[in-house]
Amino acid sequence: MPTLALNDDLVLPVPQALAWKTLHDLTLLADSLPTGASLQAGDVPGAFALVLPGFEGRVLRLDLDAPRRLRLSFEGRGPRTGAVTGQAQLRLELLGDDQALLHVALVIQAERETPSKVAGLQALRARLAAFAEAVERRHPSDRPKPVIGPPKPWFQRLVDWYIGWFAAIFNGTLYPLPKPRDPKPPSER
Repeated sequence: MPTLALNDDLVLPVPQALAWKTLHDLTLLADSLPTGASLQAGDVPGAFALVLPGFEGRVLRLDLDAPRRLRLSFEGRGPRTGAVTGQAQLRLELLGDDQALLHVALVIQAERETPSKVAGLQALRARLAAFAEAVERRHPSDRPKPVIGPPKPWFQRLVDWYIGWFAAIFNGTLYPLPKPRDPKPPSER
């Protein structure tokens, strides 16, 4: 059985308590799914029906430790992949007053070979990015987004490297000082 594993981090622009609520908000989760997909509550508590293009399955909540950890299992079937099973663990950590860090650990096993593991990982990362965008749309932050400055010109990067190298020679990090020797003569050792 081909296995696909994803370990990724996602910064959500909301506090940890609100991020925990977004993980249980079915309408927000459905907004992050691709077109033609649906997520609905199942017949038992903690069960959900998931329909994606080329996949139909069931998601079960295994356990949770509010507001820190949520474990899910899923099973389903698709015409291309055959039977699919997997588990996901979502952990939330406080990253600041207005941010939470979501750790995602996901393992999927398919009955048949999927076209490419790289394409599968890119699709899973795209779903995570869509979830972050759905959270941002639903709970917009009033904090400005960080601005990444333009890269330095090549000459300035070269000068910075040379100054760092030159400083490393004199502060002993490039070529460390020799270790001191014992004051005893070699015959007494």
